[in-house]
This record gives sequence, C-alpha cells and structure tokens, in this order.
Amino acid sequence: RPPTLRPPRTLALADKVANRREQSTEATCITEMSVMMACWKRNDFNDAPCAEEIRTFYDCVAKAE
Repeated sequence: RPPTLRPPRTLALADKVANRREQSTEATCITEMSVMMACWKRNDFNDAPCAEEIRTFYDCVAKAE
C-alpha cells in the first residue's frame, strides 16, 4: 500500500546540520531561589533580613543570562 503523504522532494540526509544554539533544559538558580523564598517565609516576607539571599539570587540570574 503506498504512503498516504508524499514528500515534496526526495528524502535524503543533508550535508550539514542547522546552526542552532543548544537550549539548556535544566533550570538555573533553583537553589538560590529556594533559599531566598525560605528566608522570606521565615521573616514574614520582609526584604530587609533577606538582603544577602536576594543579592545571591540576582547574581546567579545575571550570571546565567
């Protein structure tokens, strides 16, 4: 039985691969974000006692970008 879809051109492997940037599938800065949110929860969502954790999280985000 013939295939239901006919390709527009002959199926063959290309001589080169598309130039794509690899996307990282793992999330970054999860640990830093968890520490920051735990600090917020401990301190009733007040930023002042968690300044060091917030700075660490923002540094990680900047480095990841």
